[in-house]
Amino acid sequence: MFSAPTDVILFHDPPRAVEPDLVYVSRERLSIVGEKNIEGAPDLLAKILSEGTERDRVEKFSLYERAGVSEYWIVDPGTETVQLFRLSDGKYASPAGFRREEVLSSPSSPVCQFPWLTFFRPDSAQRT
Repeated sequence: MFSAPTDVILFHDPPRAVEPDLVYVSRERLSIVGEKNIEGAPDLLAKILSEGTERDRVEKFSLYERAGVSEYWIVDPGTETVQLFRLSDGKYASPAGFRREEVLSSPSSPVCQFPWLTFFRPDSAQRT
């Protein structure tokens, strides 16, 4: 598991690098992890949205899909939601959603598990 700042080079021609908030590369695919960056599609990328990052829902979604990133998580603190997109036949399927009391877990990796509050302020669970 890597966190920002970690450069991920998805394509070389033309060059295309991204810097997601969380990156997971399985043990079987550690060969894509270099000294300075990750070269290739990781198993999982997660983006925590902030003001001005709405393009992550469209532009990066399409980029990650084309690159073959197995899972893309979009965490939206504004709506307190997490959407998990999983690649199926080269396309992201409808997202899985998570509720506050749930543990967010990756279908493809049991080591990628986070309590919902990992992504949100603790007092957000108190709001109605």
